[in-house]
Amino acid sequence: MGNQYQPYYAHVPDQAHYYGQPQPYYYPPPHPGQNPVPRYHKEQRVGAMAFFILYYNPQKPNYDVKEFAVKSFNLNDNTLETDFKVSVEADNPNDKISILYEKGSMFAVSYQGTRICSGSGPEFQQPTKNVSMLNISLEGKNDLNSNVKDSFIEDQKNGKIPLDIHIYVPIKFALENSKSKIIDVMMKCYIEVDSLKRDKKSKILNKICHYKVNF
Repeated sequence: MGNQYQPYYAHVPDQAHYYGQPQPYYYPPPHPGQNPVPRYHKEQRVGAMAFFILYYNPQKPNYDVKEFAVKSFNLNDNTLETDFKVSVEADNPNDKISILYEKGSMFAVSYQGTRICSGSGPEFQQPTKNVSMLNISLEGKNDLNSNVKDSFIEDQKNGKIPLDIHIYVPIKFALENSKSKIIDVMMKCYIEVDSLKRDKKSKILNKICHYKVNF
């Protein structure tokens, strides 16, 4: 019985020769039960993608941490209770694409690798060519080891408290009559604030932010 699946051959450029003939290149046969995607289907996909890019001109949204405020901050013994508010600026530069902020977002603040509070962002649709402010409440109650507690107290005295802000937001691009798949937005900011006094807006002394949009 002959081999049911025959190998496919294609030639590399004419410069390469194999005993005076163009060198063959081997392609493995298709998996049993699978048919190759017709060429016109591939061309349709490429055409649709080209139209999307040319017509909608999709651009990544931009994000930045603007404010950090303290609603409450209580450190008793080794137990830390916090209630912070972080304001994140979200800039949608697209003029034909609005942005849907889906549920499942996560915002967290940590100190020396210890998470001290967390929260979630709102679900809403951001219009085209729009800048919105996301005001996120972050609450937490944690037990700190003695080293972290002592370091926290010392940083408070010095007026320079380093904090890490971690942000994850799932979004979708909303077109005229359709939506994209989930696009992950991940952001990490290192900030240094002057104090964590209750009912006070902290002054951001230093800030380094990096974000990634899996576009």
